[in-house]
This record gives sequence, structure tokens and C-alpha cells, in this order.
Amino acid sequence: MASDVEKMKPSRYIDGEYWELKDSLRREIENNDLFTQRFDLPMDELREITLKRAKFLLSLPQCRQQFADQLANKKGFISSSLAIGEVFSCVDMSVGVKMGVMAWLFGGAVMNLGSQQHVVKWFQPLKDLEFTGMFAMSEKGHGSNVRNILTEAHYDSKTQEFIITTPCEDAQKFYIGNALQGNYAAVFAQLIIGQESKGPHCFIVPIRDAEGNLYPGVSVTDMGLKEGLNGVDNGILHFTGARTTRENLLNRFADVSAEGVYTTSTPSHNARFNAMLAALVATRLALSNQATASMKVALEIAIRYAFKRVQFGPGDGPEVPIMHYQTHQLRLMPNLATCLAVTFANRYAADMLDDDFFHKRDLVDDRAIQALASGLKAYATWENLQCLQTCRECCGGMGYMTENRLAGLKQDCDVFVTFEGDNTVLYQQVVKELLAVFGQKLGDNRVLQTLSVLQQETAEYIKTSMFAVGTESVTSAMGMMKALSFREGRMLRKLAGRMLKKVGDGEEAFQAWNSCLDHTQALAKCHIQRVCLEQFVAAVDRCPYQQEKDILNKFCLLYGTHALYTDRAWYLEHGYYTPANTKELRQQLLSLCAETCNHAVYIVEAFHTPRISVHAPIAGVPSTKAPWAYYPEPGAENPLVGIDVDAIRRTTPLQSKL
Repeated sequence: MASDVEKMKPSRYIDGEYWELKDSLRREIENNDLFTQRFDLPMDELREITLKRAKFLLSLPQCRQQFADQLANKKGFISSSLAIGEVFSCVDMSVGVKMGVMAWLFGGAVMNLGSQQHVVKWFQPLKDLEFTGMFAMSEKGHGSNVRNILTEAHYDSKTQEFIITTPCEDAQKFYIGNALQGNYAAVFAQLIIGQESKGPHCFIVPIRDAEGNLYPGVSVTDMGLKEGLNGVDNGILHFTGARTTRENLLNRFADVSAEGVYTTSTPSHNARFNAMLAALVATRLALSNQATASMKVALEIAIRYAFKRVQFGPGDGPEVPIMHYQTHQLRLMPNLATCLAVTFANRYAADMLDDDFFHKRDLVDDRAIQALASGLKAYATWENLQCLQTCRECCGGMGYMTENRLAGLKQDCDVFVTFEGDNTVLYQQVVKELLAVFGQKLGDNRVLQTLSVLQQETAEYIKTSMFAVGTESVTSAMGMMKALSFREGRMLRKLAGRMLKKVGDGEEAFQAWNSCLDHTQALAKCHIQRVCLEQFVAAVDRCPYQQEKDILNKFCLLYGTHALYTDRAWYLEHGYYTPANTKELRQQLLSLCAETCNHAVYIVEAFHTPRISVHAPIAGVPSTKAPWAYYPEPGAENPLVGIDVDAIRRTTPLQSKL
């Protein structure tokens, strides 16, 4: 069922502005035995090969240039960093995460929380791989609630050192990546001067020397096997009087003099803490990007298999590919549309961050990017898990085989929904940012605030409800953006009204917020879906190639249609849609799934994922480990036929791949 358009080679538009950088890295990986997929390695060897892969990639001139661009604050370094991360995550998610910890998270803490002296002392040697770092924020007792972490940093004015201490079991630094191999850690701890806590601050703490020996006062516990990402050495850090010099306090927001005098440019503990966390927002966007990379690999495997695998057929005729079945199209095509939507939204957010960094703006003041990065991380990682499960099911028993990658991707990506911020909590943060912007327009008087909310509710309902649609079709891109905007605005105003009433009636603010948390999840998701659809529409408009533009437009409409049809009950409940409207959406959903199916292979080819990253035999990549799983193109022969596969295995010892 391939169309004439599908036979056309895709342009580089979908691959993005940095496609040449991505291609140069793909060539480094494609024919390198170091990156041959191995699923039978014991944990220690898997960790070792992950470290070797990470160091190899970090030593490449493209990565060294990335470090230089970040040092120079060259505009676009966030976007190019995400492009690099996508390529590495496609081939090995453990490598993507490992590099993220040992270079970008540790390096990001230095760059964003430290001063120029810290950049010279820590970031430049990191670029030269003189050491590797780790990022120690989460504790056994505090994951999302970083403000109340328990690790302590007491200042000793006699030695001009900070004494890092783990006062109780709940204060142990948990799930620290690179813990078994790293040299230094960016440790978040409560800074204590005398008997007074100044709140969480970040310190560079020596963990082990170049020979791998732990420094005094530091102990590390191996957390062992996990569900996935077993190439990443996660561990527990425990400090019993470990010392780090006064100069190792990352002091962009606060400092301690030799005499022990604390100074800060941001006197408020809350404001200073928020500014510190805001400076690390790029890491959440990186996770959204990694989740999208996983979707691209999984969808390519499932889609290529679906066009080759035949089952049943009309009468006595030949069996047909399973992609011909409407149910298969309804399962895979919306996921492919979502993958594209999040890809374009990620790039939009990266552009916003690049602009903020280039102009040296305080990120804490950019509420839009704070909300967007948190929301995209939650939305993308949840959508990725759902997509991976669907792809696995669409490949039947073959999708269950480790050699076909889908099982491993599911295991590796499961943790994405809880690290770097639990998704449910991140959605709450999105809504807090939206409420803060909304509240700025209302003033401080509670009575006037309530009246203002009611007036806006009426005005916005008239302006954006179906009564004001006019000639716009509910199935057009403009009509769908309007519907999402209506829902987002309505839920935001309703939430503000609920909170005002509860607090006005004397309910404690924490309890009032807690009783509205169900509201926050739907509102945050709607906000992100609106941004994704808007950026998808904008990407379609920018596309310079008409045929590709037409294809992308179909996927764009599919993304919006699927989102709205999924939540049709809300729109019916609030009188925005009529039953006839939702029937229109359903018909368009069915029609678009069939139409986009004709271009599915074209889109996955436009991702330009190397075959070494796809790897799966069911996607047409021959494998000596599972020759029976190979599905060739119709009419093609298996290239492994006649080859003594067992002999190849016998002459390929395990260590040769390391």
C-alpha cells in the first residue's frame, strides 16, 4: 500500500537543523564494532562497555566542539546538544544516560550554578576526559522534595573546608549514576554556618582518585541490577565527614568567605532555591528528547515489520500485510503522529532555552520555559512508554524477543517517568507556573480576584466556545487548536476559582491545593498538547518541500484529532462539541490513520536511524544471533541463508566486542 510519494527519498527537514552533525555521529557509530548490540553481557561487562562507549563518544571532535560551544555560550548549543543526545540514545539508552550524568548533568551544574573559576577548574578538564562526574541530588527520603534534603555541609573556618555529612539513613544519596566509576560529584546539601541552615546549595565533592580509591569519609554501595539501564552504575553515596574546599561551593547565587561569612545576591531562601533549580531545566528537556528517540526506534521496528508480516486475506487470495488492518493503523499511526509532534515541540523549547542562555536571562523569570520543559518531560516519557507497549504488542511474540530491541527499550525507559522529577509532580509544577502567570493579572484583592475570574470565564467562553467558531471546521487545524485553547483556559480559570473559594472559606492553602490535584493533571496535559499541536502546525507551515509538507500536514491533523477524540467526553460534558461533532472527529481519525499509513515508512526513513541502532531482525536487519527472526522485504532473500551461523558465534568470543 505504499504510495508514489513514499518512493520519494525524504528530505532532511524532519531530521532537523542539525542533521549534518547527527549524520557525522551516525557514521562514527554505524561501522564501529564497539556499538554492536549485545544483550547477553553480565552486568559488570555491560557497565564496562557502556563506559568505553561513552568515553569514545565524548572524545569525538563533534562532542569536544559541543563542550567548546557551551563554554563560549554560543547560541544554539542547547539544540545541538539535544541532537547529539538523540543519536547516542538511539544506539544505546544506557550510553545516553551515562553521558548525560558524567558530562552534561555534572557539567551543567558547574556551568549554571558556579562562577568562572569553577568553569576553568572543572568544566574544561571534564571536556578533556581528565575525570568523570556524577550528580548527587536525590536522597532515600527525598526525591521530588529537594528543598528538604537532609545531607549537611558544615563550614570549618579553621581549615576553610566544608564537611559533608549524611546524618541519617534517609539522607543517603540514592540512585546516583556513575557512582561506581566517577571521580567527583555535584552534591546538593543543606549549607550550615554555625547552627543556621542557609538552605540547599551545590558542592563539588571528591569521591575517588584517578586510581579508583575512595577518599576519606566517602562510602559507595552498588545498587546492583535494575529493571533496565544496567549499563549505568547506580549507587548510594554515604558521607561521614568527607571534606571539600571552600572554593568548591558553586557560588553563582551565594558564597562563604574564608571567615565563614555568608553572602548572597538572593536573600530569600525560597527565591534562591527556585533560581538554582531553574538553572537546571535543560536536563528535563533532554529526557523528553531521549524519550522521543526511543519512540523513533520502536516505531521504525514495528512499522517495518507490519508491512512485511502477512496474516489472513480475502477469500482464496494471498495473505495481506498486517498494516492493512484498520486496528493496526489505529494503534500505530497516532503514536507516530505524537512522536512528530513532540519532536517539533522539543525543538521549540530548545530554541527558547538557547535564547535565554545566549542573552544570559535568569531562567527562574521565564515561567513559560519552566512549565514547558517540565510538562514536555512528563508528557513525552509517558507517551513513550505507551508507544513502546503498543509497538511490542503489534509485533506479537517477535516483539517479546530481546534481539528485536523493543523489550529492552521498555525496560530502559520505564524509569524516565520518575527520575529528574516524578511526572505527576512535574504536571503540578506546570500548573503552578500557569497559575502564577494567571495570578499576576488578577492583583492582590481576593474579592476583585474572584470577580475577575468570573468575568474572564464568561468572556473567554463567548470568545472561544463553539458559538464563536463561525465557519471553522471542528476537524481543521485551526478548529482543533481553538478547542485545546478553550479547554486549557476553562480548566485554568476553574482551578483558580476553586482555589480562591477554598482559601477564602478558611481552608489551609496546602489542603486546598491537595484537594485540587486531580484538576492539575488534566490541565497540564492539555497545556502541553496545545503547545505540541501549535508547534506541529508551525513546522508544517515552514516545510519548504510541498510533497513532504502535505504528508506532515496529515500527521499534524491526526495528532490533533486523536487528542481531541480521546477527550471527547469533556467537550461533550461542557457543551463545546455536539455528538455530531465527535462523529466528525471519529470519521477523520479513521480516515487519517488509513492515509498516513501510506506514508509511515517514508516518515521512519526520515528519522535516518542507523541500522546498527534499529538492529531488530524483524525490521529487516540481518542477525547472526537470531537468523530465524529476519523478515526481508517482499521478494528478497535472507542474506544469512547458507551461512554457518553457529560457526560465526563460536569464533566471536565475548571479550572481542569489548
